[in-house]
Amino acid sequence: MRTSSPIGLLLDVDAPVASTETRTVPEGIIDVLVRLARRGVPVGFNTGRSTDFLLHNLIAPLRYAGLPDDAPFHAICEKGAVWFPFSAVPSGDLPDVTVDGTAPDWLRTDPDMAIDADTRDAIWALNDERAGDLQFTDRTKLAMVSLEKTVGADQTEYERVRDDVAARVEDLLAERGLAEEVRVAPSVISVDVEHRSSGKDLGVERCFDLLAEAGTPVPERWLTAGDSRSDYAMADRLHERGLAVEHMDVRPADGVPEKPYGVVTAAILAERGIGDAEDVHERAGESLLRWVERDLLR
Repeated sequence: MRTSSPIGLLLDVDAPVASTETRTVPEGIIDVLVRLARRGVPVGFNTGRSTDFLLHNLIAPLRYAGLPDDAPFHAICEKGAVWFPFSAVPSGDLPDVTVDGTAPDWLRTDPDMAIDADTRDAIWALNDERAGDLQFTDRTKLAMVSLEKTVGADQTEYERVRDDVAARVEDLLAERGLAEEVRVAPSVISVDVEHRSSGKDLGVERCFDLLAEAGTPVPERWLTAGDSRSDYAMADRLHERGLAVEHMDVRPADGVPEKPYGVVTAAILAERGIGDAEDVHERAGESLLRWVERDLLR
């Protein structure tokens, strides 16, 4: 059995880890994550992103940088509908995982959370009709239906299209009698259509199941990170479990809610000599990881 790490991490991917503009993970974050892996820090990447995105945008550069094969890293994708341990992914070329193909046997999915194919196709057709080249259909999602901002698209124009499509998808779900089961969740760069049981709190439970299967002791202290109010659900669930937790809000301009646990921001880390007070998104996320490495593993 592994020795217990003094801390565990649960991280959203878009914003704290990957750039919402380029969809890539900065080299500085990759390097710190590899060093944390070598020190046995368990990390759950708790995201709405797909398995395919994590394979090619996160796992590939981590492996190139020297990620240990037995790193206690776990992926919880599509807000809890799809999950897997990094260690289960075979070495060598990474597969493309799309809704058009066969899912790898190491991938866990919850079929009860999947949007049915007919509704998925109707949403795709609606987006093709209304969004032009501002928002594309993400065919790598296996359970959710996601419509994503095209890289380089004007944000103001995108938000107009996003909101129009989201409203029409809600009408489509109501017409099909699915509004009680499926919700529409717009974000800064996407529209997600997802089962109502989806969420970052479910992702915590998936991560803890993977830790138990691997024989990894659950740390008594946790840090979570995200850029939206829904990401606080990770820290909420950990607090409910009786664990010590702090949440890093990498985009606090929306307002920091009152919580029974600590909330960290870039400004707080800057006071501790890490990063800049004005940092947001992946820059703030890198500061969080550097703080963990410098101060919290002693």
